[in-house]
Amino acid sequence: MTHWGAEDNGYDNQDPNNMNGPKALREAFDKQKAMNDELKAQLSAIQTDLRQQKVASVFSELGVPGAASLYQGEAEPEKIKEWATTMKSVFGGSGAPAPINPVDPPAAPVMDGELAKQFQQMQEAGAQGAPLGNAEAAFGRVNDASSTQDLINAWKTLG
Repeated sequence: MTHWGAEDNGYDNQDPNNMNGPKALREAFDKQKAMNDELKAQLSAIQTDLRQQKVASVFSELGVPGAASLYQGEAEPEKIKEWATTMKSVFGGSGAPAPINPVDPPAAPVMDGELAKQFQQMQEAGAQGAPLGNAEAAFGRVNDASSTQDLINAWKTLG
């Protein structure tokens, strides 16, 4: 093939029926297409992140932040609220979110008259010093022993 003075016009070694333009234009087009695909992927990732943030904020406002991972619908607040209400009714939740740290006053113990009287007698016996039983007295003598002979005598009284 005669070049008529052109060194390399990009048509060499090509099928004459499938010519899309000079080589430099094809390469530029391929680079632009690759860059366009990369930008589309980045835009898709950003849109996904924004959707997840929007859904998470609506569920946090509703008091059920854990439900955001289960939601698969559109990221419109009204549709999210409708879905959350439906799920609360399905799983038996109430319409109002539960408080994070409920503060309930401690309940006072309830005793009837007889139980209160027995409790009072038990407290008075402990405060006045009720007499020791045989075992308590023997163990007291073991604790009070100051010599080996005292300890042997205290153990003899246990048995």
